[in-house]
Amino acid sequence: MPGARNLADPDQRLAYLILASTVPAALIGFFLENLFETVVRSPWVVVFNLVLVGVLFIVAEAMGSRSRQADKLGFSEAVGIGLAQAAALVPGVSRSGATITLGLFLGLRREEAARFSFLMSVPIIAGAGSLQLAEVVSEGIDAWEVLMFGAGFVSSAVVGYLTIKFFLRFVAHHSLRAFAYYRFGLAALVTGVLLGFGS
Repeated sequence: MPGARNLADPDQRLAYLILASTVPAALIGFFLENLFETVVRSPWVVVFNLVLVGVLFIVAEAMGSRSRQADKLGFSEAVGIGLAQAAALVPGVSRSGATITLGLFLGLRREEAARFSFLMSVPIIAGAGSLQLAEVVSEGIDAWEVLMFGAGFVSSAVVGYLTIKFFLRFVAHHSLRAFAYYRFGLAALVTGVLLGFGS
């Protein structure tokens, strides 16, 4: 039937999975944004989450089968990855780190987990950007500001595309442990700064 959903088609199924994965972050972000911006804003929360996500990176690398494709995920699994995306509202939790890690735990190949992570960010980023644009427009915006906004949008899109392309190629052949060690180093640096200020 024309227009009917064809979940057997990999591309269509992946599109529906991405839409399902955006729901948790959209709802949690909309209703609990103020909570995450105030209650959990602590440098020690950042330190804890830098270490936690780094440890999860290493464990996921060791335990994940890295054999599945993203379009083979179940819808409950996609929603679970969406919850991981929402966890990035907590300081120190990387959005891509949380979603890729859960993808690895679910058996996705490293590059598939990364690709799904980036694809599922598109609706969220587009939605947030549209809301901010609407707010700016409602307050008034002149031609120069429109030009600057457009230039910023184009430049960030180009840089983002090149970065994602490089990252997908990197994770296809390299372990994510390097990112875990980076997080441990950053956590140690932040801890040193905090203790230094406290002395």
